[in-house]
Amino acid sequence: MQVSETVTPTANLRAASTKKPPRPRLLAMRLAGGLVVVALISGMSAAAPAMAATPPTVTTGVTSLVSGDSAVISATVNPNGLTTTYAFQYGATTNYGLQTSTKSAGSGTNIMTVQATLSRLAASTMYHFRIVATSPGGTVAGTDATFTTAKMPPAATTGQPSAVKDTSATVNAAINPNGKATTYAFQYGPSTNYGLQTPSTAVGAGTANTTVGGTLSGLLAGTAYHYRVVATSSDGTVVGADVTFLTTGHRVDSTGPLPAVSDAAAVAISASGAQLNGAINPVGTDTTWYFDIGLTTDYGLQTTPQKMSGLGARPINVRLTGLQSGSTYHYRLVAYNATRLDVGPDLTFNTKPAVRTHPVGLVINSSSKRGPTRLNIAVSGRLELPAAITTAARCSGTVEIEVRRGNDTIGLRRVTLRPDCSYSLHILIPTIRLHGYAQLGVFGFYAGNAVLLPSGASRALIL
Repeated sequence: MQVSETVTPTANLRAASTKKPPRPRLLAMRLAGGLVVVALISGMSAAAPAMAATPPTVTTGVTSLVSGDSAVISATVNPNGLTTTYAFQYGATTNYGLQTSTKSAGSGTNIMTVQATLSRLAASTMYHFRIVATSPGGTVAGTDATFTTAKMPPAATTGQPSAVKDTSATVNAAINPNGKATTYAFQYGPSTNYGLQTPSTAVGAGTANTTVGGTLSGLLAGTAYHYRVVATSSDGTVVGADVTFLTTGHRVDSTGPLPAVSDAAAVAISASGAQLNGAINPVGTDTTWYFDIGLTTDYGLQTTPQKMSGLGARPINVRLTGLQSGSTYHYRLVAYNATRLDVGPDLTFNTKPAVRTHPVGLVINSSSKRGPTRLNIAVSGRLELPAAITTAARCSGTVEIEVRRGNDTIGLRRVTLRPDCSYSLHILIPTIRLHGYAQLGVFGFYAGNAVLLPSGASRALIL
């Protein structure tokens, strides 16, 4: 057998010699007759295995500058060398629902601190938040963190009066409820002790200034009056500045009798109520009386006005209910007739601390349904009360449900008790967080209220 050989021209060899030749490989073939041909095969190489990209590293941080409607939240991000973006998720539950705008964290390899300002939040509310970062290496979320916004009482600005007449005037104000149901009233009188007050009126729960007004009647002609607006919500009571006006007409100096107020005292004090006693001498004239009451000397509340007439001191009393336990209340007795106003001194009493009772227990029922990407856990139950406590009066407060994988919390939600003491909720957990666990722990915690002490329970959930 003849074997041929191909010779490469010298010019081509020179050109080829300027390049680094690839590492050759040997190829051997056995032909008929036992001849072995060996050839050099070049330009062949094996591809290097691809390395997995590293996702960013994140840590949810802390909050600062928390007010009634805003907060600054922070976190740390390490892009681990890949182009990374981040955003904050936040909301009233661990379902979040709100998210800040997405921003770049660069592509460095160092830990960097990032932050965002949250606005238009609800006052006196607990918020959840976490950091979420994304790069070609994947998306990661930080642990859940919480903060609670501050209380935000309404804003109240006393305005100038209008339509001032001999015996009446229209007074004005601006109220901003700051998101909470708010009522307002005008306090007025011949001095900064005021003594008279218009009925409380609802102004809603908006977040903008609302112009309000009231009509003051039964005034004396040619007399200077002081007035101010008082606004109250669950976040507190505020008073506007004092404003004065002078009624029209000629002042009539009255020689009528002054209704005398005396002997004011608080008795039969409990955790939520008290009885206010006193005495009034109307000296024959038609006299109106009531008590101012509140947690400060601004009062803000008054009992229903009542009328009396006749000669000699008459005992009066009124029963208060719905008071806060363990609190100091200010009160004073006020009486007036057609010509004069009499305001008693400021007095105080302390309500008793509430005596709280242990519930019988917290019942937890749970079931789960696994989907392709997440586990839906349904939790329901009720708070069992002692027989001496009526359901209608005492079923209030929140229940916190925590789902644990071993000692790790993988789900957390809060729910408010219904009037019949029952509750129900759903917790969605990504299946990737189960890590092959066949059993989870479901833990419930009732926070308690003014009458009931906290209570807890737990149960196992077989997947």
